[in-house]
Amino acid sequence: MSTPPSGSDATLRLARGTALLLSSLSSGIVLSLSAFLVPRLLESPTPLMLAQWQRTFQLGASTMPLTGAVSAAAYFWLGLRGLRAPGGAIVVAGDGLSGLSRARLLLAAGALSVGIVPYTILVMSGTNGKLKALRERVGGAAVKKGAERELVAEEERSAKWLVDHWGMLNLGRAGLLIAGTVCGLVATL
Repeated sequence: MSTPPSGSDATLRLARGTALLLSSLSSGIVLSLSAFLVPRLLESPTPLMLAQWQRTFQLGASTMPLTGAVSAAAYFWLGLRGLRAPGGAIVVAGDGLSGLSRARLLLAAGALSVGIVPYTILVMSGTNGKLKALRERVGGAAVKKGAERELVAEEERSAKWLVDHWGMLNLGRAGLLIAGTVCGLVATL
């Protein structure tokens, strides 16, 4: 009969599970935006496409930084705990990784997970701003009433290009989250 984990073991397991769950969930969500949502948006009429993009953007902006921050906090806590503990806090027999290597991988996982925030600000904010401005210019509240104005061909091309470009830039965020998840998995499994 096995003994139940101590409070410290339970806390470690909860932190590992939280970090891995949130970073892998976030990776999948962000990747699916580029792989599945953007191609469907590009099939839509431009005013509808821009409205849907904006709603998706608002939902992501209100949830994804939090998931990135929580998973990063858990990874950072585990990594710092590993740096302070003799021999490292996380030991898995026979895999050849030292405790210090595990701690560094966990710190890297934390940095990569929270890295979506500066990446979004530095790399994507210009495109986000252009899409928001185009959304206002093209329809804004008029889309809700079904009275959107006629679009010129240049606005159609620009909107489609910007949404497609946003999808490509978003792959960078997915890459950061996937890399963070991989670092976390290697350090904990």
